[in-house]
Amino acid sequence: MRIYISIPITGHDEKEVREHADLIKGALSRAGHSPITPFEIYAGVKPTYADYLCSDLRALADCDAIFLCDGWQFSRGCRIERMFAEEFCKYIMYENQKESDPLYYFNR
Repeated sequence: MRIYISIPITGHDEKEVREHADLIKGALSRAGHSPITPFEIYAGVKPTYADYLCSDLRALADCDAIFLCDGWQFSRGCRIERMFAEEFCKYIMYENQKESDPLYYFNR
């Protein structure tokens, strides 16, 4: 599955966020998936917040699933990405939750 990693960035230390995204990407890759992080997406020259978000949503549209990192509910961008994923029937996964958890579901 191609999985978009949604991770809170604004207001956080970018180096720490990148490292966390890379850890998740590695774990998903080892599980046989093709993950993509927001750090890999080109948003143009001198991008605005909206440019980043639009580029991320375009990437998410090409994915089968979204992986929401802890703290997603406090990030405007992550909440928008989750809503987009839900509206476009993407598989939705949450960090630190098991498949048996009712919030881990296939939205089709």
